[in-house]
Amino acid sequence: MTKILYVEDYEPQRDFMVWLLERYGGYEVDVACNGEEGVKKVREWHPDVVLMDVRLPGQTDGLVAIRQLRNGPDTVDIPIIVVSAWGGFEHKQQALKAGADVHLTKPVPIDELFVAINHHLR
Repeated sequence: MTKILYVEDYEPQRDFMVWLLERYGGYEVDVACNGEEGVKKVREWHPDVVLMDVRLPGQTDGLVAIRQLRNGPDTVDIPIIVVSAWGGFEHKQQALKAGADVHLTKPVPIDELFVAINHHLR
């Protein structure tokens, strides 16, 4: 079963995304509430795909977390899909420069989300 880690600080958004991914995608989903927890869970759980918000509480926002994952030998190849309300050209470029594979802007159409996930599975 495909494993997805969703890193998001807003609980209602996390709950909805978990429900959506499990029910309609058939994925196994775990969550993290901030960048530090996200990086730790990726290193321990080794998901097939990471969905990462950019604006996260604490010292490790989504961009910092992406850079940390891209610098780890065990996490460098895990696809990272940014799912963020910050959807301007500059924000997308920052996410891609940090190492994200793709940037999707909230609210993400369900079909677009599943296409991105399935496209980036290795």
